[in-house]
Amino acid sequence: MSKQNNMTLLAERQVQPNPLFDPKALAKFVAENDDLIFAKVDRQAMWLFPSGQLVQSNKENNQKRRVCHYYIKYYFRYIGMKNVLKIEQENQHVFNNLVTKGVGVVNLVPETMAALKGDDQDLTEQQKQFLKVNKYELYSYVKNHPITAKYLAKAAKI
Repeated sequence: MSKQNNMTLLAERQVQPNPLFDPKALAKFVAENDDLIFAKVDRQAMWLFPSGQLVQSNKENNQKRRVCHYYIKYYFRYIGMKNVLKIEQENQHVFNNLVTKGVGVVNLVPETMAALKGDDQDLTEQQKQFLKVNKYELYSYVKNHPITAKYLAKAAKI
């Protein structure tokens, strides 16, 4: 996807919370990654997306599961943001902002019943309901900044 298309997409979606979330991109991301599956059991899920979909590691081993937590960076390829790997390496705060405020992902730690989000993350009703029903404790781990075309242009320069 070209930069112009990315900006056009963002401009159209900017009025929505989580402007970088795309259900079709999520489906492709999970389908094309052998280590990830959509969760059937909430106690094994790593991520809670705005749509309420849960994603988990396809690995039983806890060590392998921990490694899979870092795979979220590859989601961005499916929405046309190819520089996110560099952003993750060079500015973890910007990367975490893209994950939480941009995509709207809540990181789940079922072993401790902790849910990690951004301080100003827009949780959807599906996410709020899931977290409430499953009694997750919410913790903020990143200070959020609005995802705008200007913010993305600045991030692209990293």
